[in-house]
Amino acid sequence: MKKLFLILMVLLSASGLYAVEKTDTLRFVYKLHGQTRKFRYVFEPQSDGGVTLHWGIERNLKWWSGTYAMSSTAMDSGDSLSLLMPEDGNHIKLEDNETFALISRNAYRNLKDSGVFRYDGVEYELLDKDSRCALGVLLHARDEEGAEIWILDNAFCPLIWQMTGNPLEIDWKAEVF
Repeated sequence: MKKLFLILMVLLSASGLYAVEKTDTLRFVYKLHGQTRKFRYVFEPQSDGGVTLHWGIERNLKWWSGTYAMSSTAMDSGDSLSLLMPEDGNHIKLEDNETFALISRNAYRNLKDSGVFRYDGVEYELLDKDSRCALGVLLHARDEEGAEIWILDNAFCPLIWQMTGNPLEIDWKAEVF
């Protein structure tokens, strides 16, 4: 039922028929230097076009949580992915060119229209549109160093569903919780 609700929210919001208040909870599983961390994420659109990511994780039998706020400018035309490590209780406002777990709508349009987009000075080239996840079609792209990225094919919410081969060794995959 949660999957259906989230899919309907994403589809209706993209069509302009429904304003999303919050996404359902997603689990992001990170692999970093041989360790695994499972975060719970909820994306909350703001009235100005920005997005706030509410995150949480159980660490040492304690619940840690915080937020990342992405401005409307970042959501529209950001070109840098923040990899800032979450710290308990921190409420971070990212720079106007930074997104977290999403690419900007401009980068998404470039990927759809020309088959390439640039983030952090790195060019990603579209490989295919055949991949799928619980929420729909994924756009699969790769950079010149071999890092691969799968992005939800949704102009409203171009979520980075999965990343592998990241040169910083920060790989992840999203799951519907």
